[in-house]
Amino acid sequence: MINTIFASLLSGDNNPSDGRLEFESADHIRFQNGIDVSGHNYNCHRKIVIEKNIYENEGYTVTIYNMDGVHPLWGNNIQMSPKQMKIVQNTDNKIVLKGFGTDRMGSPFSDYGISIEYTGSNINNIKLDMFDRNVSILYLK
Repeated sequence: MINTIFASLLSGDNNPSDGRLEFESADHIRFQNGIDVSGHNYNCHRKIVIEKNIYENEGYTVTIYNMDGVHPLWGNNIQMSPKQMKIVQNTDNKIVLKGFGTDRMGSPFSDYGISIEYTGSNINNIKLDMFDRNVSILYLK
């Protein structure tokens, strides 16, 4: 059975029902200006969580967690704080979400986006784009 949030993403629905989708990654590659600047980062565990928008708006909330431990300064394992996003592209094997609105400090969520590549009901990878820095991180299983 397909996860309800994933089903909403597949159908292009920016008003999903409750639920959450979790993608666990054990490897990622960092790109700067489209160039691989890190190679593989094996055994670097991250969890990407996509859920109904926690800000009570349409769309989704995307949060990334560091599963290797708690950050010594922040005191939690949040790698990327929650960002609200909407579906902006939906094809046969890729869903693209882009941030909208701002956080409480006025920082734009539009600086962020994710691309979900999938086959059937299996997610192959998720790419985080940080448009303001021209950086992408490709999260692999």
